[in-house]
Amino acid sequence: MAYLKKKSDQLKKAMKSWRLLDDCPYSDIVRDATIQRFEFSFELLWKVVKIYLKDVHAIASDSPKACFRELRLPLNLSEKEVELCLKMADDRNLSVHTYSEEMAEKLYKRIRKYQGLCGKISEKISLADSK
Repeated sequence: MAYLKKKSDQLKKAMKSWRLLDDCPYSDIVRDATIQRFEFSFELLWKVVKIYLKDVHAIASDSPKACFRELRLPLNLSEKEVELCLKMADDRNLSVHTYSEEMAEKLYKRIRKYQGLCGKISEKISLADSK
């Protein structure tokens, strides 16, 4: 459980760093920094989910999408939230493997809805871990 707490704390710091860019005026640099912080936060999120599922619920899952699917019941996520998690995983893969100005613009516009969901999942895991 100590490892889960450590990773959860890292995720919270990454999320805070990501949210700091929300108030910055738009520029290519802010867009790219936002995408980079999204990628970093996403990586921490799915790894926290993986640890949580294994340590708290004895559920083994080895990919981001599998982890998010398994997370639905333990955290009482809606089907819509799970679908958004899966879309977030797709966007993370797209941003890492395919870079274009057009893709960056589209992703930047979607990122804010991912922030809220990441924060919700992080909080629910922290609450469950503290019990």
